[in-house]
Amino acid sequence: MKQKISGILFMAFVAVSTALGQTKTPARIVAGPMLGYSTHIECAIWVQTLNANETSIQYRVLGSNGAWQNEVNFNFVTSKNKPQAYKFYLSELEMGKTYEYQILLDGILQKFPYPLQFKTQELWEWRKSAPDFSFLAGSCLYINDSAYDRPGVPYGKSTDILNSMANTSSDFMLWLGDNVYMREADYSSVSGMERRYLHTRSEPKLQPLLAKMNHYAIWDDHDYGDNDANKTFEHKLTSHNLFSEYWVNRSSNYLYEDGIYFSFKHSDAEFFMLDNRWFRDESNLNEQFFSKTQLGAKQLDWLKNKVTHSKAVFKFVCVGGQFLNEHTNKESFNLYKKERQEIIQFIVEQKISGVVFLTGDRHHTELIKNDDVKEKLGYSLYDLTSSSITAGPSSIVGSDEEKNPMRVANTLTAENNFCQIKISGKKKGERQLEISNYDAKGMVKWGFVIKESDLKAKK
Repeated sequence: MKQKISGILFMAFVAVSTALGQTKTPARIVAGPMLGYSTHIECAIWVQTLNANETSIQYRVLGSNGAWQNEVNFNFVTSKNKPQAYKFYLSELEMGKTYEYQILLDGILQKFPYPLQFKTQELWEWRKSAPDFSFLAGSCLYINDSAYDRPGVPYGKSTDILNSMANTSSDFMLWLGDNVYMREADYSSVSGMERRYLHTRSEPKLQPLLAKMNHYAIWDDHDYGDNDANKTFEHKLTSHNLFSEYWVNRSSNYLYEDGIYFSFKHSDAEFFMLDNRWFRDESNLNEQFFSKTQLGAKQLDWLKNKVTHSKAVFKFVCVGGQFLNEHTNKESFNLYKKERQEIIQFIVEQKISGVVFLTGDRHHTELIKNDDVKEKLGYSLYDLTSSSITAGPSSIVGSDEEKNPMRVANTLTAENNFCQIKISGKKKGERQLEISNYDAKGMVKWGFVIKESDLKAKK
């Protein structure tokens, strides 16, 4: 009897599938593929498809001409024709290798005008000097959508900058927040938020960049909720779900109570990716009467323990809003002075070397330097703000903040731009990080070098 029932159910499934197959439009890729995290023996790949019963990936070591290895995801297509996002976690890979891969929808090979490749990290520890590498950093990606945008001049600028970023050879990209801009008609409903993420991710000029290098992301207010959103945002669970669906960070199975913070390592650098929204108290609360926080006690404790434990030469603390800037009234850690001072004091007291802050949000790029800590810590702290990619440039030019005394000379860029950071050096003690700032056309605006020895704490 059980076999007969099972057979009937199977035949019904086939009949429904066949009927749907006769009416549905051809399967296609909506967005991606995008490279997520990469470790020594594992790599994650994201792709979003429409009307595909089966989405599969085949991969092999580049140039090996060996048999393809296969990973398959199945989807029962409904009449709603809703795009489906898939994450492929490729494991048991060879270390330090470049792989090629291909995407198939319902067994049909998909073609792309650029190669699909990924790299695994090299096992260098105890064997050789740390490998040189480079990464991009940026924030504030606004894709115009006239029906939902405010009247007047479009806020989003040319997306050609995404081509310049894809053509700037790097190992990975750090998305430092506002990677999606939700409008008023978006964050008022779950379906609106879903639509905005889909609209941004399917931008055609974004696709080569997604495929070219690995991607790691945190959020800020506009890809979390409304402007200056905090922990009270009513659709924060939806934000959490969408972020987890569209990004493939190293820790992708976030707990709701923990937000989206995580860390990862690459060569001799470690990245502490912070969540400045999930636990955030209202910015306008008066610190004289209220001990407010951006990070929350649990995340702050995690950061202190992680950065103390780290053996990395360079320790990048990444957060959506500016950290060191003491000469702004804009939303930043300057509105959370007590928490900022607690973090700085911790770095000083623990004598932690190699700390550099990477931030976004401000719609201009600048390198901020805190020299006040040098006497006790042994080195100055730096905060590189990289913004914006396509969102409207800031109005800092002509304001009092244009003359910020904490800014490293000649590092202000008030047009659409992005940054690249190269880590190089033959051996430990001689490593350095080189910052290059690029305009939308991929031309260098300015550069700055920080040596490993410049970030050495007193003992």
